Amino acid sequence: MVLVEVRGNSYYMNKKLHLLWSNLKDGKLTKRDDDRCYIVDGRERSGKSLFTFQQAAFIDPTILDDGPNGEPLPRITFSGEDTLKAIRTTKSDLEHTKVIIFDEAFRGMSSRGTLSKENKMLSQAVQEMGQNNVILFIVAPRFFMLELYIAVLRSHALFHIAKERRTNRRYFRVYNEKKKGLLYQTGMRKGWAYNVKTGFRDKFYGHYPGGDEFEKRYRAKKLVALQTMGVGVNPEKIEDSKRTKQRDKLIYYLYKEFGKTFANTSRLLEKAGVPLDDSMVRLICGKYSEKMEELTKTN
Repeated sequence: MVLVEVRGNSYYMNKKLHLLWSNLKDGKLTKRDDDRCYIVDGRERSGKSLFTFQQAAFIDPTILDDGPNGEPLPRITFSGEDTLKAIRTTKSDLEHTKVIIFDEAFRGMSSRGTLSKENKMLSQAVQEMGQNNVILFIVAPRFFMLELYIAVLRSHALFHIAKERRTNRRYFRVYNEKKKGLLYQTGMRKGWAYNVKTGFRDKFYGHYPGGDEFEKRYRAKKLVALQTMGVGVNPEKIEDSKRTKQRDKLIYYLYKEFGKTFANTSRLLEKAGVPLDDSMVRLICGKYSEKMEELTKTN
């Protein structure tokens, strides 16, 4: 492990990753006229966003800054649309390599239609990013939710984040281009299983680059994004209200009768082909719990 320091905050980083990022930062990517796309996935609360911040901030400390007009963390995005905007307005130069993070990609994507739209927006983003020599991290609940073009053909590696059951320690596994292609091929046939072996594995620790101040700003932006999920600027992007309410009530019923916990309910939905992460299940159940309890008592 290598001890690195970003904005006065220190944390440990895997030696191989430290060497990899050192060969990309400080404008080296621009000198090669190249770009990079990395995927980070894992279950809710596994630490996939934290791991991503640690790597991204070492490459580009300015990822921790607000925008010139006070926009909070403009290169940490929560939608395909905002990711595309960030890519179009961000450019590396000969001295600085710029990073963009699409955090919590596909959160709450409960239908194939909405998932497909987000994938198309993301595909457009990765096609355009090469012109600006940037690095894009895509943080998603499951690698297999991405379309083939992004998951296999366009990305350079997959970082799978997990926790050890006994110790609760966080660790990551790295799948290179060849192995993630094989993983995608086999996993799509076998229920999204991570059954391809990789020897590149290590632990990481829970330290935010930028410290408590950055963590506070990040969590505030994430909360707003989660609360406004599914409500776009354009009316045509808003799901049919009646169907959305019916879906949410069914999810609450599944949680109450069978799931019992948000994590279990998320897994049940995933098995049914309706991927929905823990945070979205939590929001839905919180919204309908009081109403559903009252309805149950009156019947």
